Amino acid sequence: MEALARELLETLERGHPDPGLLARAGEPEPARAAEAFLRAAQQPALAPARAEWVPALLATARPGFGAVQLETLAQRHLELHGRPLDPALTSTLATVLGSSNFLARLLLRQPALADDLAGELPPPPEPVTPAPEWSAIRASKYRGLLRIAARDLLGRPLAGALRELSDLADRCLAAALEAAARETAIEPPSLLALGKLGGRELNFSSDVDLIFLYDALPGAPDLARNQEVSRLVQAFKRGLESPAEDGFGYRVDLDLRPEGPRGTLANSVDAALTYYESFGMEWERQMLIRLRAVAGPPGAAASFERAILPFVYRRLIDPGVARAVREMKARIEAERTRAGRDLEADLKEGPGGIRDVEFLVQALQLFHGGREPAIRGGNVLEVLEALGRRRLLPEAAAADLSEAYTWLRRAEHALQMAEERQTQRFPRDAAGQLALARRLGYREAEGARARDRLLDDWTAVRAEVRAHFEALVLREEE
Repeated sequence: MEALARELLETLERGHPDPGLLARAGEPEPARAAEAFLRAAQQPALAPARAEWVPALLATARPGFGAVQLETLAQRHLELHGRPLDPALTSTLATVLGSSNFLARLLLRQPALADDLAGELPPPPEPVTPAPEWSAIRASKYRGLLRIAARDLLGRPLAGALRELSDLADRCLAAALEAAARETAIEPPSLLALGKLGGRELNFSSDVDLIFLYDALPGAPDLARNQEVSRLVQAFKRGLESPAEDGFGYRVDLDLRPEGPRGTLANSVDAALTYYESFGMEWERQMLIRLRAVAGPPGAAASFERAILPFVYRRLIDPGVARAVREMKARIEAERTRAGRDLEADLKEGPGGIRDVEFLVQALQLFHGGREPAIRGGNVLEVLEALGRRRLLPEAAAADLSEAYTWLRRAEHALQMAEERQTQRFPRDAAGQLALARRLGYREAEGARARDRLLDDWTAVRAEVRAHFEALVLREEE
Protein backbone atom coordinates (compact mmCIF):
# COMPACT_ATOMS: atom_id res chain seq x y z
CA MET A 1 0.00 0.00 0.00
CA GLU A 2 2.90 2.38 0.75
CA ALA A 3 4.36 2.05 -2.75
CA LEU A 4 0.97 2.62 -4.35
CA ALA A 5 0.41 5.69 -2.17
CA ARG A 6 3.81 7.11 -3.19
CA GLU A 7 2.93 6.70 -6.86
CA LEU A 8 -0.43 8.43 -6.34
CA LEU A 9 1.24 11.29 -4.47
CA GLU A 10 3.70 11.78 -7.34
CA THR A 11 0.88 12.05 -9.88
CA LEU A 12 -1.00 14.43 -7.57
CA GLU A 13 2.04 16.69 -7.36
CA ARG A 14 2.09 16.83 -11.17
CA GLY A 15 -1.60 17.81 -11.10
CA HIS A 16 -2.75 14.67 -12.95
CA PRO A 17 -3.63 11.88 -10.47
CA ASP A 18 -3.64 8.48 -12.13
CA PRO A 19 -7.10 6.81 -11.93
CA GLY A 20 -5.43 3.47 -12.62
CA LEU A 21 -3.72 3.57 -9.25
CA LEU A 22 -7.05 4.09 -7.52
CA ALA A 23 -8.58 1.26 -9.56
CA ARG A 24 -5.80 -1.07 -8.40
CA ALA A 25 -6.62 -0.23 -4.78
CA GLY A 26 -10.26 -1.17 -5.45
CA GLU A 27 -11.94 2.22 -5.94
CA PRO A 28 -15.11 1.50 -7.99
CA GLU A 29 -15.18 4.94 -9.69
CA PRO A 30 -11.50 5.73 -10.24
CA ALA A 31 -11.93 8.70 -12.60
CA ARG A 32 -14.25 10.56 -10.24
CA ALA A 33 -12.10 9.60 -7.26
CA ALA A 34 -8.99 11.00 -8.98
CA GLU A 35 -10.74 14.34 -9.43
CA ALA A 36 -11.79 14.32 -5.78
CA PHE A 37 -8.23 13.58 -4.63
CA LEU A 38 -6.93 16.45 -6.77
CA ARG A 39 -9.44 18.94 -5.35
CA ALA A 40 -8.60 17.86 -1.80
CA ALA A 41 -4.85 18.08 -2.49
CA GLN A 42 -5.31 21.65 -3.71
CA GLN A 43 -7.32 22.73 -0.65
CA PRO A 44 -5.08 25.10 1.35
CA ALA A 45 -5.66 23.42 4.72
CA LEU A 46 -5.06 19.94 3.29
CA ALA A 47 -2.23 20.50 0.83
CA PRO A 48 0.62 20.60 3.42
CA ALA A 49 -0.44 17.26 4.92
CA ARG A 50 -1.31 15.28 1.80
CA ALA A 51 1.56 12.86 2.42
CA GLU A 52 -0.36 11.88 5.58
CA TRP A 53 -3.96 11.69 4.40
CA VAL A 54 -3.49 10.28 0.89
CA PRO A 55 -2.15 6.88 2.11
CA ALA A 56 -4.82 6.82 4.84
CA LEU A 57 -7.63 7.43 2.33
CA LEU A 58 -6.26 4.89 -0.11
CA ALA A 59 -6.59 2.16 2.52
CA THR A 60 -10.26 2.92 3.32
CA ALA A 61 -13.49 1.39 2.08
CA ARG A 62 -14.36 4.39 -0.13
CA PRO A 63 -11.31 6.50 -1.04
CA GLY A 64 -13.09 8.80 -3.50
CA PHE A 65 -16.02 9.42 -1.17
CA GLY A 66 -13.58 10.07 1.67
CA ALA A 67 -11.68 12.62 -0.41
CA VAL A 68 -14.88 14.53 -1.15
CA GLN A 69 -15.85 14.52 2.52
CA LEU A 70 -12.37 15.59 3.66
CA GLU A 71 -12.34 18.59 1.31
CA THR A 72 -15.85 19.58 2.37
CA LEU A 73 -15.00 19.23 6.05
CA ALA A 74 -11.92 21.43 5.67
CA GLN A 75 -14.02 24.13 4.03
CA ARG A 76 -16.82 23.95 6.61
CA HIS A 77 -14.39 23.98 9.50
CA LEU A 78 -12.80 27.18 8.21
CA GLU A 79 -16.17 28.83 7.50
CA LEU A 80 -17.73 27.98 10.87
CA HIS A 81 -14.71 28.34 13.16
CA GLY A 82 -12.51 30.82 11.37
CA ARG A 83 -9.45 28.58 11.45
CA PRO A 84 -8.21 25.73 9.23
CA LEU A 85 -8.19 22.10 10.21
CA ASP A 86 -5.17 21.02 12.21
CA PRO A 87 -2.94 19.22 9.65
CA ALA A 88 -2.08 16.64 12.32
CA LEU A 89 -5.74 15.50 12.28
CA THR A 90 -6.02 14.85 8.55
CA SER A 91 -4.78 11.24 8.55
CA THR A 92 -7.25 10.15 11.26
CA LEU A 93 -10.05 12.14 9.64
CA ALA A 94 -9.32 10.53 6.28
CA THR A 95 -9.54 7.08 7.87
CA VAL A 96 -12.90 7.85 9.50
CA LEU A 97 -14.42 9.69 6.52
CA GLY A 98 -13.51 6.95 4.06
CA SER A 99 -14.84 4.22 6.35
CA SER A 100 -18.13 5.45 7.81
CA ASN A 101 -20.89 7.26 5.96
CA PHE A 102 -22.84 8.18 9.07
CA LEU A 103 -19.79 9.52 10.90
CA ALA A 104 -18.91 11.57 7.81
CA ARG A 105 -22.37 13.15 8.00
CA LEU A 106 -21.87 13.79 11.72
CA LEU A 107 -18.56 15.57 11.14
CA LEU A 108 -19.99 17.72 8.37
CA ARG A 109 -22.89 18.74 10.64
CA GLN A 110 -20.53 19.49 13.51
CA PRO A 111 -17.02 20.20 12.17
CA ALA A 112 -15.79 21.13 15.66
CA LEU A 113 -15.95 17.43 16.55
CA ALA A 114 -12.89 16.91 14.37
CA ASP A 115 -10.84 18.30 17.25
CA ASP A 116 -11.90 15.30 19.36
CA LEU A 117 -9.68 13.10 17.22
CA ALA A 118 -6.37 14.67 18.19
CA GLY A 119 -3.46 12.41 19.09
CA GLU A 120 -1.90 9.33 17.56
CA LEU A 121 -4.77 7.38 19.11
CA PRO A 122 -7.71 9.67 20.00
CA PRO A 123 -8.81 9.55 23.64
CA PRO A 124 -11.75 7.38 24.71
CA PRO A 125 -15.14 8.98 25.36
CA GLU A 126 -15.16 11.14 28.45
CA PRO A 127 -16.47 9.17 31.47
CA VAL A 128 -19.18 11.74 32.20
CA THR A 129 -22.89 10.96 32.35
CA PRO A 130 -24.76 13.34 30.03
CA ALA A 131 -27.48 15.66 31.27
CA PRO A 132 -30.86 13.90 31.59
CA GLU A 133 -32.20 15.40 28.37
CA TRP A 134 -32.82 13.46 25.18
CA SER A 135 -30.82 15.80 22.93
CA ALA A 136 -27.87 15.75 25.34
CA ILE A 137 -28.01 11.95 25.44
CA ARG A 138 -27.94 11.71 21.65
CA ALA A 139 -25.07 14.20 21.42
CA SER A 140 -23.06 12.27 24.02
CA LYS A 141 -23.66 8.98 22.23
CA TYR A 142 -22.54 10.21 18.81
CA ARG A 143 -19.55 12.07 20.13
CA GLY A 144 -18.52 8.88 21.90
CA LEU A 145 -19.10 6.72 18.81
CA LEU A 146 -16.88 9.02 16.77
CA ARG A 147 -13.96 8.59 19.16
CA ILE A 148 -14.51 4.86 19.53
CA ALA A 149 -14.72 4.33 15.76
CA ALA A 150 -11.53 6.30 15.17
CA ARG A 151 -9.70 4.28 17.83
CA ASP A 152 -11.07 1.07 16.32
CA LEU A 153 -10.03 1.96 12.77
CA LEU A 154 -6.54 2.92 13.94
CA GLY A 155 -5.94 -0.56 15.30
CA ARG A 156 -6.85 -0.47 18.99
CA PRO A 157 -7.60 -4.06 20.27
CA LEU A 158 -11.26 -5.16 20.09
CA ALA A 159 -11.76 -5.69 23.83
CA GLY A 160 -11.22 -1.99 24.41
CA ALA A 161 -13.87 -1.08 21.85
CA LEU A 162 -16.43 -3.44 23.40
CA ARG A 163 -15.88 -2.01 26.87
CA GLU A 164 -15.95 1.61 25.68
CA LEU A 165 -19.17 1.08 23.71
CA SER A 166 -20.77 -0.58 26.74
CA ASP A 167 -19.63 2.07 29.21
CA LEU A 168 -20.90 4.80 26.87
CA ALA A 169 -24.30 3.07 26.67
CA ASP A 170 -24.40 2.67 30.47
CA ARG A 171 -23.93 6.40 30.94
CA CYS A 172 -26.53 7.29 28.32
CA LEU A 173 -29.06 4.80 29.74
CA ALA A 174 -28.55 6.16 33.26
CA ALA A 175 -29.28 9.66 31.96
CA ALA A 176 -32.30 8.36 30.02
CA LEU A 177 -33.72 6.72 33.13
CA GLU A 178 -33.42 10.00 35.02
CA ALA A 179 -34.95 11.90 32.08
CA ALA A 180 -37.94 9.53 31.97
CA ALA A 181 -38.35 9.78 35.75
CA ARG A 182 -38.42 13.57 35.55
CA GLU A 183 -40.78 13.53 32.58
CA THR A 184 -43.29 11.25 34.31
CA ALA A 185 -42.64 12.35 37.92
CA ILE A 186 -42.28 8.67 38.87
CA GLU A 187 -39.63 7.12 41.10
CA PRO A 188 -37.37 5.07 38.80
CA PRO A 189 -36.90 1.29 39.02
CA SER A 190 -33.64 -0.60 38.73
CA LEU A 191 -32.45 -0.99 35.15
CA LEU A 192 -30.57 -4.21 34.33
CA ALA A 193 -28.92 -5.21 31.06
CA LEU A 194 -28.87 -8.60 29.33
CA GLY A 195 -27.26 -9.71 26.09
CA LYS A 196 -24.10 -8.05 24.85
CA LEU A 197 -24.58 -4.94 26.96
CA GLY A 198 -24.93 -7.15 30.04
CA GLY A 199 -21.60 -8.75 29.15
CA ARG A 200 -20.00 -5.35 28.43
CA GLU A 201 -19.55 -6.46 24.81
CA LEU A 202 -21.93 -4.09 23.05
CA ASN A 203 -21.95 -3.84 19.26
CA PHE A 204 -21.27 -0.67 17.33
CA SER A 205 -24.97 -0.62 16.38
CA SER A 206 -27.15 -2.86 18.49
CA ASP A 207 -30.33 -3.13 20.46
CA VAL A 208 -29.87 -2.88 24.20
CA ASP A 209 -31.63 -5.78 25.96
CA LEU A 210 -33.06 -4.50 29.24
CA ILE A 211 -35.33 -5.46 32.11
CA PHE A 212 -36.76 -3.20 34.82
CA LEU A 213 -37.27 -4.32 38.43
CA TYR A 214 -38.50 -2.61 41.57
CA ASP A 215 -39.05 -3.46 45.22
CA ALA A 216 -42.71 -3.91 46.08
CA LEU A 217 -43.82 -1.73 49.00
CA PRO A 218 -44.81 -3.78 52.06
CA GLY A 219 -48.57 -3.94 52.48
CA ALA A 220 -49.23 -1.89 49.35
CA PRO A 221 -50.94 -3.24 46.22
CA ASP A 222 -48.45 -3.93 43.44
CA LEU A 223 -50.76 -3.01 40.57
CA ALA A 224 -50.55 0.75 41.02
CA ARG A 225 -46.75 0.74 41.29
CA ASN A 226 -46.49 -1.59 38.31
CA GLN A 227 -48.62 0.71 36.17
CA GLU A 228 -46.54 3.70 37.21
CA VAL A 229 -43.24 2.05 36.41
CA SER A 230 -44.59 0.74 33.10
CA ARG A 231 -45.50 4.30 32.14
CA LEU A 232 -41.95 5.42 32.96
CA VAL A 233 -40.52 2.56 30.86
CA GLN A 234 -42.66 3.62 27.91
CA ALA A 235 -41.33 7.19 28.20
CA PHE A 236 -37.77 5.83 28.49
CA LYS A 237 -38.11 3.70 25.35
CA ARG A 238 -39.85 6.44 23.38
CA GLY A 239 -37.25 9.05 24.29
CA LEU A 240 -34.32 6.85 23.26
CA GLU A 241 -35.82 5.48 20.05
CA SER A 242 -37.49 8.58 18.61
CA PRO A 243 -35.51 9.77 15.56
CA ALA A 244 -34.37 13.39 15.43
CA GLU A 245 -32.25 15.47 13.09
CA ASP A 246 -29.17 14.51 15.11
CA GLY A 247 -29.95 10.79 15.13
CA PHE A 248 -31.44 8.62 17.88
CA GLY A 249 -30.41 7.28 21.25
CA TYR A 250 -30.57 3.49 21.41
CA ARG A 251 -32.95 0.79 20.19
CA VAL A 252 -34.48 -0.72 23.32
CA ASP A 253 -35.49 -4.41 23.36
CA LEU A 254 -37.63 -5.48 26.31
CA ASP A 255 -38.67 -8.89 24.94
CA LEU A 256 -36.40 -10.85 27.32
CA ARG A 257 -38.38 -9.76 30.39
CA PRO A 258 -40.45 -12.34 32.32
CA GLU A 259 -43.22 -13.68 30.04
CA GLY A 260 -41.63 -11.95 27.07
CA PRO A 261 -43.67 -9.57 24.89
CA ARG A 262 -46.88 -10.62 26.70
CA GLY A 263 -45.53 -9.70 30.12
CA THR A 264 -45.68 -6.39 31.92
CA LEU A 265 -42.95 -3.88 31.05
CA ALA A 266 -41.58 -4.02 34.60
CA ASN A 267 -41.77 -6.46 37.51
CA SER A 268 -41.30 -6.40 41.23
CA VAL A 269 -38.34 -8.47 42.38
CA ASP A 270 -40.68 -11.00 44.01
CA ALA A 271 -42.82 -11.33 40.89
CA ALA A 272 -39.78 -11.88 38.67
CA LEU A 273 -38.33 -14.51 41.00
CA THR A 274 -41.69 -16.29 41.22
CA TYR A 275 -41.87 -16.41 37.43
CA TYR A 276 -38.42 -17.96 37.03
CA GLU A 277 -38.95 -20.41 39.90
CA SER A 278 -42.27 -21.55 38.44
CA PHE A 279 -41.91 -21.21 34.68
CA GLY A 280 -38.26 -20.46 33.93
CA MET A 281 -36.94 -22.35 30.91
CA GLU A 282 -33.46 -23.54 29.98
CA TRP A 283 -32.93 -20.69 27.51
CA GLU A 284 -33.77 -18.20 30.26
CA ARG A 285 -31.02 -19.65 32.45
CA GLN A 286 -28.68 -19.10 29.53
CA MET A 287 -29.97 -15.56 29.00
CA LEU A 288 -29.52 -14.59 32.65
CA ILE A 289 -25.82 -15.45 32.56
CA ARG A 290 -25.32 -11.94 31.16
CA LEU A 291 -27.48 -10.11 33.70
CA ARG A 292 -25.87 -6.90 34.99
CA ALA A 293 -27.20 -3.90 36.92
CA VAL A 294 -26.73 -0.62 35.03
CA ALA A 295 -28.70 2.21 36.63
CA GLY A 296 -31.41 3.16 39.07
CA PRO A 297 -31.79 2.22 42.73
CA PRO A 298 -29.25 -0.55 43.47
CA GLY A 299 -31.30 -2.41 46.07
CA ALA A 300 -33.78 -4.18 43.80
CA ALA A 301 -31.07 -5.13 41.32
CA ALA A 302 -28.79 -6.54 44.01
CA SER A 303 -31.61 -8.54 45.61
CA PHE A 304 -32.58 -10.08 42.30
CA GLU A 305 -29.00 -10.86 41.26
CA ARG A 306 -28.37 -12.71 44.52
CA ALA A 307 -31.64 -14.63 44.48
CA ILE A 308 -31.49 -15.71 40.84
CA LEU A 309 -28.02 -17.31 41.06
CA PRO A 310 -29.28 -20.79 42.13
CA PHE A 311 -31.64 -20.81 39.15
CA VAL A 312 -28.86 -20.00 36.68
CA TYR A 313 -25.96 -21.94 38.21
CA ARG A 314 -27.05 -25.26 39.70
CA ARG A 315 -24.87 -27.16 42.14
CA LEU A 316 -25.70 -30.52 40.59
CA ILE A 317 -24.24 -31.10 37.13
CA ASP A 318 -26.90 -31.55 34.46
CA PRO A 319 -25.51 -33.74 31.63
CA GLY A 320 -28.27 -32.53 29.29
CA VAL A 321 -27.15 -28.91 29.27
CA ALA A 322 -24.98 -29.12 26.16
CA ARG A 323 -27.68 -30.95 24.25
CA ALA A 324 -30.31 -28.37 25.26
CA VAL A 325 -28.09 -25.50 24.12
CA ARG A 326 -27.33 -27.24 20.82
CA GLU A 327 -31.04 -27.95 20.24
CA MET A 328 -31.84 -24.31 20.78
CA LYS A 329 -29.11 -23.27 18.34
CA ALA A 330 -30.41 -25.75 15.76
CA ARG A 331 -33.94 -24.42 16.26
CA ILE A 332 -32.75 -20.84 15.68
CA GLU A 333 -30.93 -21.85 12.49
CA ALA A 334 -34.00 -23.73 11.21
CA GLU A 335 -36.31 -20.80 11.95
CA ARG A 336 -33.98 -18.34 10.19
CA THR A 337 -33.69 -20.63 7.17
CA ARG A 338 -37.48 -20.99 6.90
CA ALA A 339 -37.73 -17.19 7.07
CA GLY A 340 -35.48 -16.95 4.01
CA ARG A 341 -32.33 -15.68 5.71
CA ASP A 342 -29.02 -16.48 4.03
CA LEU A 343 -27.35 -18.16 7.01
CA GLU A 344 -24.16 -18.90 5.09
CA ALA A 345 -23.59 -15.13 5.00
CA ASP A 346 -24.65 -14.44 8.61
CA LEU A 347 -21.78 -13.51 10.92
CA LYS A 348 -23.98 -13.90 13.97
CA GLU A 349 -26.33 -16.83 13.58
CA GLY A 350 -24.85 -18.83 10.73
CA PRO A 351 -22.75 -21.99 11.21
CA GLY A 352 -19.42 -21.05 12.76
CA GLY A 353 -20.66 -17.58 13.66
CA ILE A 354 -20.78 -15.46 16.79
CA ARG A 355 -23.68 -17.37 18.29
CA ASP A 356 -21.78 -20.66 18.12
CA VAL A 357 -19.03 -19.23 20.32
CA GLU A 358 -21.51 -17.65 22.73
CA PHE A 359 -23.60 -20.80 23.03
CA LEU A 360 -20.55 -23.03 23.47
CA VAL A 361 -19.27 -20.83 26.29
CA GLN A 362 -22.68 -20.59 27.93
CA ALA A 363 -23.16 -24.37 27.78
CA LEU A 364 -19.93 -24.81 29.73
CA GLN A 365 -20.98 -22.11 32.19
CA LEU A 366 -24.33 -23.80 32.84
CA PHE A 367 -22.62 -27.18 33.16
CA HIS A 368 -19.81 -26.15 35.53
CA GLY A 369 -20.83 -22.74 36.90
CA GLY A 370 -22.54 -24.05 40.02
CA ARG A 371 -19.21 -25.34 41.30
CA GLU A 372 -16.87 -22.93 39.52
CA PRO A 373 -17.66 -19.28 40.35
CA ALA A 374 -14.59 -18.18 38.37
CA ILE A 375 -16.33 -18.94 35.05
CA ARG A 376 -19.50 -16.97 35.79
CA GLY A 377 -20.06 -13.74 33.91
CA GLY A 378 -21.33 -12.37 30.63
CA ASN A 379 -18.12 -11.37 28.85
CA VAL A 380 -17.28 -14.11 26.34
CA LEU A 381 -13.58 -13.30 26.01
CA GLU A 382 -13.07 -13.12 29.76
CA VAL A 383 -14.96 -16.38 30.33
CA LEU A 384 -12.98 -18.17 27.59
CA GLU A 385 -9.79 -17.18 29.38
CA ALA A 386 -11.20 -18.45 32.68
CA LEU A 387 -12.34 -21.74 31.11
CA GLY A 388 -8.85 -22.34 29.76
CA ARG A 389 -7.21 -21.36 33.04
CA ARG A 390 -9.46 -23.76 34.98
CA ARG A 391 -8.82 -26.55 32.40
CA LEU A 392 -12.55 -26.79 31.68
CA LEU A 393 -11.70 -26.20 28.04
CA PRO A 394 -8.32 -27.07 26.55
CA GLU A 395 -6.16 -23.95 26.65
CA ALA A 396 -5.41 -24.23 22.93
CA ALA A 397 -9.13 -24.45 22.15
CA ALA A 398 -9.87 -21.44 24.37
CA ALA A 399 -7.16 -19.44 22.60
CA ASP A 400 -8.40 -20.47 19.14
CA LEU A 401 -11.98 -19.56 20.04
CA SER A 402 -10.91 -16.20 21.47
CA GLU A 403 -9.05 -15.37 18.27
CA ALA A 404 -11.98 -16.47 16.09
CA TYR A 405 -14.54 -14.62 18.20
CA THR A 406 -12.42 -11.47 18.05
CA TRP A 407 -12.26 -11.67 14.25
CA LEU A 408 -16.03 -12.20 13.98
CA ARG A 409 -16.86 -9.32 16.31
CA ARG A 410 -14.43 -6.98 14.52
CA ALA A 411 -16.10 -7.88 11.23
CA GLU A 412 -19.52 -7.23 12.77
CA HIS A 413 -18.37 -3.81 13.96
CA ALA A 414 -16.90 -3.01 10.55
CA LEU A 415 -20.22 -3.82 8.87
CA GLN A 416 -22.25 -1.75 11.31
CA MET A 417 -19.84 1.18 11.23
CA ALA A 418 -20.77 2.09 7.66
CA GLU A 419 -24.33 3.31 8.31
CA GLU A 420 -25.04 2.58 12.00
CA ARG A 421 -27.27 -0.29 10.92
CA GLN A 422 -27.87 -3.41 12.94
CA THR A 423 -26.54 -5.91 10.42
CA GLN A 424 -24.46 -9.06 10.58
CA ARG A 425 -24.69 -9.95 6.88
CA PHE A 426 -21.35 -10.81 5.30
CA PRO A 427 -21.40 -9.16 1.84
CA ARG A 428 -21.95 -11.41 -1.15
CA ASP A 429 -20.75 -8.85 -3.70
CA ALA A 430 -17.08 -8.17 -4.44
CA ALA A 431 -17.32 -4.42 -3.74
CA GLY A 432 -18.93 -5.00 -0.35
CA GLN A 433 -16.31 -7.60 0.53
CA LEU A 434 -13.46 -5.27 -0.35
CA ALA A 435 -15.05 -2.46 1.68
CA LEU A 436 -15.28 -4.80 4.66
CA ALA A 437 -11.66 -5.87 4.17
CA ARG A 438 -10.50 -2.26 4.21
CA ARG A 439 -12.49 -1.43 7.35
CA LEU A 440 -10.87 -4.46 8.99
CA GLY A 441 -7.40 -3.18 8.16
CA TYR A 442 -6.45 -5.43 5.23
CA ARG A 443 -3.87 -3.16 3.59
CA GLU A 444 -2.82 -5.10 0.49
CA ALA A 445 -2.28 -2.57 -2.29
CA GLU A 446 -4.24 -4.63 -4.81
CA GLY A 447 -7.89 -4.55 -3.83
CA ALA A 448 -8.46 -8.05 -5.20
CA ARG A 449 -5.76 -9.47 -2.92
CA ALA A 450 -7.20 -7.77 0.15
CA ARG A 451 -10.59 -9.26 -0.69
CA ASP A 452 -9.15 -12.74 -1.26
CA ARG A 453 -7.39 -12.65 2.09
CA LEU A 454 -10.63 -11.59 3.80
CA LEU A 455 -12.49 -14.52 2.23
CA ASP A 456 -9.76 -16.96 3.25
CA ASP A 457 -9.92 -15.73 6.85
CA TRP A 458 -13.72 -15.83 6.89
CA THR A 459 -13.69 -19.46 5.73
CA ALA A 460 -11.01 -20.48 8.23
CA VAL A 461 -12.68 -18.74 11.20
CA ARG A 462 -16.06 -20.31 10.54
CA ALA A 463 -14.57 -23.79 10.18
CA GLU A 464 -12.60 -23.37 13.42
CA VAL A 465 -15.62 -22.24 15.42
CA ARG A 466 -17.98 -24.85 14.05
CA ALA A 467 -15.52 -27.66 14.69
CA HIS A 468 -15.24 -26.71 18.36
CA PHE A 469 -19.00 -26.33 18.67
CA GLU A 470 -19.64 -29.75 17.18
CA ALA A 471 -16.92 -31.33 19.32
CA LEU A 472 -18.58 -30.11 22.51
CA VAL A 473 -21.88 -31.76 21.61
CA LEU A 474 -20.30 -34.99 20.37
CA ARG A 475 -18.33 -35.36 23.58
CA GLU A 476 -21.46 -34.85 25.68
CA GLU A 477 -23.39 -37.45 23.66
CA GLU A 478 -20.58 -39.99 23.99
